[in-house]
Amino acid sequence: MRRVRLMGAYEIQQALGLGRTRAREIMHRKGFPDPADDTLRGGTVWFEDEVLAWVDRWRRPSAEDAGGSS
Repeated sequence: MRRVRLMGAYEIQQALGLGRTRAREIMHRKGFPDPADDTLRGGTVWFEDEVLAWVDRWRRPSAEDAGGSS
C-alpha cells in the first residue's frame, strides 16, 4: 500500500524558502496544485509529490546554478 504524504502551509513555506505571506500568496495562485483537502480543522493540506514537482518546475535558477561567481 502506498503511503500518502501531505504538506501543510508551513511545510510548503519551507520548501519554497519564502516567508509566510509570500508563500501563502503562491499557494493561492492559479497553477499551484489543488489542495488534497481544505476541510480539516488543522488547515488545508496538499499532496507532497504534487507540491514538490511544482516547486521543481517553477524554481528559478540562482546565480550559483547558472555558473555565476560570488
